[in-house]
Amino acid sequence: MKHETINVDGMMCSMCSRSVERAACSAGSETASVNLLLKTLTVDYDESKTSIKEIMKSVSKAGYKPFPPGKDSTSLFKRRLILGITLLVFLLAVYYPHMYSQVFEGSVIPVTVFQFVIATLVLVINRSFFIKGFKSVISRTPGMDVLISLGSGISYIYSIVLSVLLIIEVIDGRTGEAFDRSRMLCFESASMIPVLISIGKYLEEKTKRKTSSALKELMNLKPLEAVRIIARDGMTLKEAASSGNFDTEKVNTDLVGIGEAIIVKAGETVPLDGTVIYGTGTAGESALSGESAPVDKEIGSEVFQATTLLSGFLVVEVTKTGQDTVLSKMIELVTKASVSKPDIAMLADKLSAVFVPIVLSLAVITFCIWKFAIGAEFAKAIGYAISVITISCPCALGLATPTAVMAAVGKGAKTGMLIKNAQVIELLRKTDTMVFDKTGTLTTGILSITEIDCDDTEALKALFVCEGMITHPIGKAVCDGLGDRFSKDTALSVTDFETRPGYGLTAVVDGRFFYAGNKNLRDEICSDVAETERDKNAVRYMSEGKTVIFFGFKGEVPGVIALSDTLKPDAGEMIKGLKDLNITPVLLSGDNPACALYTAGQLGITQAFGGRDPIGKVDKIKELSAEGHTVAFVGDGINDSPSLTSADIGIAIGAGTDIAIESADMVLASSDLTDVVKAVKLGYDTVKNIKQNLFWALFYNTLCIPLAAGAYSAFGLSINPAIAAGLMSLSSLFVVTNSLRLRYSK
Repeated sequence: MKHETINVDGMMCSMCSRSVERAACSAGSETASVNLLLKTLTVDYDESKTSIKEIMKSVSKAGYKPFPPGKDSTSLFKRRLILGITLLVFLLAVYYPHMYSQVFEGSVIPVTVFQFVIATLVLVINRSFFIKGFKSVISRTPGMDVLISLGSGISYIYSIVLSVLLIIEVIDGRTGEAFDRSRMLCFESASMIPVLISIGKYLEEKTKRKTSSALKELMNLKPLEAVRIIARDGMTLKEAASSGNFDTEKVNTDLVGIGEAIIVKAGETVPLDGTVIYGTGTAGESALSGESAPVDKEIGSEVFQATTLLSGFLVVEVTKTGQDTVLSKMIELVTKASVSKPDIAMLADKLSAVFVPIVLSLAVITFCIWKFAIGAEFAKAIGYAISVITISCPCALGLATPTAVMAAVGKGAKTGMLIKNAQVIELLRKTDTMVFDKTGTLTTGILSITEIDCDDTEALKALFVCEGMITHPIGKAVCDGLGDRFSKDTALSVTDFETRPGYGLTAVVDGRFFYAGNKNLRDEICSDVAETERDKNAVRYMSEGKTVIFFGFKGEVPGVIALSDTLKPDAGEMIKGLKDLNITPVLLSGDNPACALYTAGQLGITQAFGGRDPIGKVDKIKELSAEGHTVAFVGDGINDSPSLTSADIGIAIGAGTDIAIESADMVLASSDLTDVVKAVKLGYDTVKNIKQNLFWALFYNTLCIPLAAGAYSAFGLSINPAIAAGLMSLSSLFVVTNSLRLRYSK
């Protein structure tokens, strides 16, 4: 299955999108998705059944102009717009004096011919409306081009008929009647409709470019060149990097392969993802994570494409290229999210699908009422009908959702919130239960000493030395915690060192038997030592879910050290923020229930469940969903993939891993937990914005169609087709501008 994206010119609303998608599928494409903002069509197709050329040909037959990637028709559209405006100015320069002055009474035919010629040129320049309108009717997917071409075309044809009649009147010598008839010509409306709509579309496109700028900024972050190193004398890259025995060459980034090495100097942008094999430095990763704090880099550290080396010098072994880099996957996520639609968009699609037939019916009814029921002149009746057709173009309705989605996705991308599809935005608004993994999500995942209950310096020193002899995480945590008291060079004689799995360790330190481990080991070795207050404290520490180490010399009162996985500093603020949004936090952990309850109590979480393996977590999430809750799961994206995929929304925190991107619906690249609250608020703001856009689009048509039909003419309120065209463009511009506000929301 081949995946490809092409540019398509001429799409204006959701009905245009449906026409293009249907045309692509009819040519053999398995799936087709239009991004109305970027004017692109993304297709998946089997090369054995069809080709991109066949798909482009089918799209062209539907009335739209496909372009290969990298090309568009913006400059051509701009030139046509300028020429159309110039011609319209010439037409109006004659039309208005002719309407309000008797000076032209003796030159009716030249003035009429002049208007006819100019109007014809304007329509030829804007012929794409008529071509697309005709093709969309043939393909039975009528869009707004049908309404534009009908409004302009009827005015043009009606004016030609009047022109023939007034020429006959002039030939018969009825100059006065011919002059009165010439004032009924609609050549200016026929020209104004496509020109004003084109002006509106141009302004709309400029505004939409701002809406989609975050995606383009991401695309522009990719460096074009890299400095590749070539090892000399048969050395490995690591050996060459450390010795400086290498040559360099500047190459296109696309030519660098996995396993090759590149140089990054201070102030430069990292060309590709990789691992540091030589050097140290500090990198700014805000382009990817949204975090402004610099990150230290040393041998073994990962660096990412598009981040900046603020200081230092690095030699990086490339580990990911092309579409596999973190930046490329971010771009892919943002692009897919921009194409997708939330459920709320289906309302607009359903309305758009029946809009054209309804509008045409209203136009016919309007004409019949004015002409036959009221008895108005034909020109007046047809003018109202044309106004109804023109003002009803559903551009605003079609743009209501995609502009808001693109703005939200762009806003998220700039702040390190990667949204996989638009459905997530709406689900965030509906979420009432947020389930959290504990280790690595709410906590740092790193054990640290919380209590030291011992006054024997020699015992503490022995513990420091013995724990430093093992590689267990608990041993490392103890050494780190006691590192400010003792030096790594602490000299003690340690013999008969033995680790006892499931218990701890024993050794002879300076001739004395020493032990460190759990309560079972303490009871075994010091069974003759009565329990003390320290033992009671140890029981309390264990009830809080802490890891407790008993240690000391045989026959003496043991010391006690308690270790715990510490909370992330912003965890409490995040939980409070969720509660303020009426979202219930739930803790699911693989740790023992006591530890889970203690951690939950520290954060004010009332529902906590410990001892859950990955399957047990999934079962609990399904249980909450079955109770009618909309559930979001927040995890570190590494060992929580089953839960991330089982929840209504899976949110990976601080993860740039492949598993996170594949499993989660949203990836929060920053390690800042408050981004969870920001993500929910973004969902609230976006859905609110979409509803505002839909309301405006529907309210606009509800208000303006009667105005265009002349329903308020008794109160002196009426419009002509040209004004109707301007109002239609204004409504679309309003919707796009309203969506743009999301980019600047806090």
